[in-house]
Amino acid sequence: MSKVYFDTGALVKLYIVESGSPFVQRKARAASSIPLNQLQETELRNAIHAAIGRKTIPAGAGALALQHMETDIRTGVLAVAATDWGPVWTRAAHLARLHTAKILCRTLDILHVAAAESCGAELLVTGDERQVRLCKAVGMPVAQVPSH
Repeated sequence: MSKVYFDTGALVKLYIVESGSPFVQRKARAASSIPLNQLQETELRNAIHAAIGRKTIPAGAGALALQHMETDIRTGVLAVAATDWGPVWTRAAHLARLHTAKILCRTLDILHVAAAESCGAELLVTGDERQVRLCKAVGMPVAQVPSH
């Protein structure tokens, strides 16, 4: 497998152990590149902070998750991608016109699919059913994280 895009719901499972983490870890190990754009990075940090705030993980575990994320960025496990957001937003608007009425996609679902296309990802990993349906509608190979 080559370049694999993880939506944030899947990406967080690399740093916080939860349902679906083993599946996501296998996909990450098989990837030759895991792109990380500003949207994913911001959402990932926020998800970790939210898990601390909801007390689903202890503060120390959250700090460790953030450290692991930083290490993965620094060492290139997560390949920081300089994304040209103009074309991504244009593509997202087009996807919304074509698919939202039928699939009921959320804006972030559409943005992740457009960003995955933009960076040349060969697979998108997500646990979100609407995003799975959108990927299938646009011909983006997708791997769905099992819900349990």
